[in-house]
Order: sequence, then C-alpha cells, then structure tokens
Amino acid sequence: MKLFIEKYLLKTNIWVALCFTGLFIFFQLGLYEKILSVWGIVFFGTLAIYNFSRIKTLNEFFQFHSEKRMQIILTYVGLIVTLIFVLLRGFELKTFLYLGVLGFISFCYSLPFSGLGLRAIPFLKLFLIAFVWAGSSIGLLLVVHQAVFQHSLLFLSVFLFVIGITIPFDIRDSASDEKELKTIPQVIGIKNSKILALLSLILSGFLFYLEFREFNLLVISWFISLLISFVLISLSSIKKSDFYYSFWLEGTSLLPLLIYLALNLF
Repeated sequence: MKLFIEKYLLKTNIWVALCFTGLFIFFQLGLYEKILSVWGIVFFGTLAIYNFSRIKTLNEFFQFHSEKRMQIILTYVGLIVTLIFVLLRGFELKTFLYLGVLGFISFCYSLPFSGLGLRAIPFLKLFLIAFVWAGSSIGLLLVVHQAVFQHSLLFLSVFLFVIGITIPFDIRDSASDEKELKTIPQVIGIKNSKILALLSLILSGFLFYLEFREFNLLVISWFISLLISFVLISLSSIKKSDFYYSFWLEGTSLLPLLIYLALNLF
C-alpha cells in the first residue's frame, strides 16, 4: 500500500491536490452551497502548479520522453482541464482577475528554470505558500461570494495553519536547502522553528473561534485537525521519512473536511 501511495499519489502530486481541494470543500460546505466546477478548478490547478515545479529545465518541459514525462503530462492536463472548468463556470471580472493574480504568483513561485522562481528569494518561500493556499481556498470563496471582509479572520486562520504545517517541511530540508534561502529553521534553528509552528496553530485556532464565537461543527472540526497537526509537528524531525511529511503531515489539510463529514453523520 505504501509503495502504491508513493508512486501514484505522492510522486504525481495527486495527494497534495486532493488535500488542498479538501480544504476548499470544507469551507464551501460549511459556509456556502457546493459548486463542483470550482472543485475542479482548485484540484486541477493545484495538480498543474505542483507538477510544473518538479520540471528542472525549459527543454525538459517540451520533451515528453524525458524522465519527468509524468509530471509534464500532468502539468498540461491540469492546465487544460482548469481552463475548461473556468470557462464552463464563468465568473465576474473581479473573480477572473483574482484567479489571474493567484495563478501568476503560483507560477512565479513554482518557476523551476535556473532558480528563477520566487521561492529562491530569502524568507519569502514560507509566506508565499501560506498566502497562495489561504488565497485559493477560503480567499477564493470569499471573493466569489463577495464576503472578503465578512470572514477575514478565516483567511488569517488558514494562513497561520499553513505556516504551521509547512515549517516542518523546511525542517526536513534544512540540511539540503541552500544557505542563501534563509528558511526559518536555518535562521532560528530547528527547536525554535517547531515552537513557531505550534504557536501558529494555536493562533489559528484562536482566530477561527473568534470568527464564529461558538463551538459549531466547523470550529470543532478545525480544532480536532489542529490537535492532530500539533502532535504530528511535535514528532517531526530530520530523521523522519519523506513519507511522514509528504503523506501524513500534508494530509492534515484534508482533516477538517473528513472530520466535518464524520461529525455530520451523528
């Protein structure tokens, strides 16, 4: 089972696309009506961006016979299907502009050619990831439904949650990352980085509760997800396998939806 997950879910980035889409669906089901076409935009857009980031050279991007063939194919498929869903769904001009800005930032961050991506800029990597994830999940929903200021605390909560679960990935890569990147663990150390990640989760939970000021199913689901994430981050270390980070820790963004659906059964 582990080999199957690594080959068909992790290496293809289908798992991260599923997890991110799950985070989006969690907020959509809890706050608004479900719109399947938007699920498609989020899933295939994420699939395209993450596979694009795995391509190392410009020539490789146009060579389907290279060792990155699967990533190249999934990038093209993701882009095409995302465009189809966008055209079928139809949005107001401001939503198109919002999607364009997020897409541009994601493209510039993931740009893999010769280290040109925004992720190569010191200190910026972590915050760009958090901004794009928050902006593409709860942020996109708020723009579509014209409620940006109505649920602004949710945006900040998701932003902090993503920071919390992303810092351990920098801890994992701290030995191999170039020193010029100046990631959080490189600057403040591994122990302090874990403390910062845990504090981010705590603050995320606090802001999430302030948004609703009651323990409804959304808040309970979020709190349980934070608790599980708290444990996984506490146990993270350089010695942990890549599977621990890429599957279990990445999967924490899918937890709110799974817990919310489970609670709705009772």
